[in-house]
Amino acid sequence: MSFPKWYIYGAGGFGAETMDILSTAIKGGVLPHYDGCFVVDDAQEVEVYGYPICDLSECQPGSNITIAVGEPATRTKLWDRAVSVGLVPTSLIAPSAVISQYCKIEDGVIIAPLCSIQARAHIKQNVAVNTMAIIGHDVTVEVGAVISSMANLGGAVTVGQNAYIGMGALIKERLLIGANSIVGMGSVVHIDIPEDVIALGNPARVARRNADRKVFK
Repeated sequence: MSFPKWYIYGAGGFGAETMDILSTAIKGGVLPHYDGCFVVDDAQEVEVYGYPICDLSECQPGSNITIAVGEPATRTKLWDRAVSVGLVPTSLIAPSAVISQYCKIEDGVIIAPLCSIQARAHIKQNVAVNTMAIIGHDVTVEVGAVISSMANLGGAVTVGQNAYIGMGALIKERLLIGANSIVGMGSVVHIDIPEDVIALGNPARVARRNADRKVFK
């Protein structure tokens, strides 16, 4: 019997975590059955974790795809490639996540296990929210941003497009994290962070420009 495909773009650690979310949701009856498949550009292997690997050119148009890399700028590039071949960016939400009925989650979002998304939060397309992160009420997370595990965003925070919030970071309520900026692991943010910078520490301060717009060197 043939089942529809659900492609996970990226087969690294985050790809494995994302495939786990898909598998758990299917096994728990939250989603109907899909055949999971990793998409890797210039792949050297034919399968990983027991799932097949294919090139983007081999994907079936009209199928679901979720971008599973942690680099915001790369997420944007892969989204554009996937859409250009007729794939449909689709959100994956772990069954164990706590999701308010009053929040809004757009297409292509990953919500990992044990996350909390509170009332009137707005998670825009192609965002990744990793394990045990807390997104407070009225928070806006703009397109392509990444919220790492155990980060805590207070109420009415805005995270700019393609920004990256590191593991365990704490963001005080009503603050703005600028587009393309990085908040380092464990940082505590008490003031607005401008665009295109790297902020570190407690209290977090701008350390330098994010000149190459990369998180992982």
